[in-house]
Amino acid sequence: MKGLFAITIATIYGLCIRLSFGLLHGFLEIMSITFLFLIPFVIGYLTIILIPAEKTKTNWSAFLKPWITCFVILIITLITKIEGTICWIMIFPIFSVLAGLGGILAHKTRKRKNVSEDDWKNRPTLDASMILLIPILIGLIEGERTSSGQILTVTKEISLQASPTEIWSELIHINEVDSIEKKSIISSTLGFPRHIRTHLDTARVGGKRTAYYEKGLTFEETITAYEPERLMILDIKTDPDKISAQVMDEHILIGGKHLDILEDTYELQALSNGCSKLKLTSKFYINTPFNWYAGLWGNYLMSDILKNELELIKNRAEAK
Repeated sequence: MKGLFAITIATIYGLCIRLSFGLLHGFLEIMSITFLFLIPFVIGYLTIILIPAEKTKTNWSAFLKPWITCFVILIITLITKIEGTICWIMIFPIFSVLAGLGGILAHKTRKRKNVSEDDWKNRPTLDASMILLIPILIGLIEGERTSSGQILTVTKEISLQASPTEIWSELIHINEVDSIEKKSIISSTLGFPRHIRTHLDTARVGGKRTAYYEKGLTFEETITAYEPERLMILDIKTDPDKISAQVMDEHILIGGKHLDILEDTYELQALSNGCSKLKLTSKFYINTPFNWYAGLWGNYLMSDILKNELELIKNRAEAK
């Protein structure tokens, strides 16, 4: 029962902190070092410090028990829609490991002070209470100061057994995409909406191309460079105010302050063997305190999206 009590208290603390960072947005940033690295550490520390010493005898046990707290927080925030699936998939590996490290610190601290079962029953909680306030204080100091912008580029290419004319007609205007043509497992698992169709009004510089996705997500694209059957560069705009909260989590909202897709470049080359090579390059922007980590996920997701689009064009062009 004491273990359940510890997990319950640590879970309530974690939820209260999450709500506090959400309500005090602008002062306390969820996309911060404090939230992603320090808070899970404190959650893990609190979980183990509240469990009687006799119930946690090894470092391994102290490392794993806070994972239960993290999992409970995950389930509650998903059910209540406080957080989205894609966010949790991205942060849970770091969140759980840091919570485990916090648990190990609590275990070692208690062993060093030789706290017994009787001591635990009578032990004042002032030390733990002070630790719980640290993330709030550091979060207020951090704010957005540790965030920095970075532009990343992802390129994918594919060989096609089709003429440049056949490929180009499928590229500039993509008719209704059937669900069976959507083969991407990664982006679907992460909750990225399915591509429905893409419409181009005029194939020239200044032409408008709109990509439609499920749940009302659209990308407004303007042609900035155009060479028929060879090159097309698109400047991409997304209005975050028009994107429903059901589409993507607020912290990775496309067009928001943390993530934006800037430009797509299509390059088509005819090969000597009668085949063609199509290359698609996407340029996107991230702005976080941990671009090294956000960039890994961004590259992973964008690579999957680009690969799926190239395969769609290939299958349609080769079927002509």
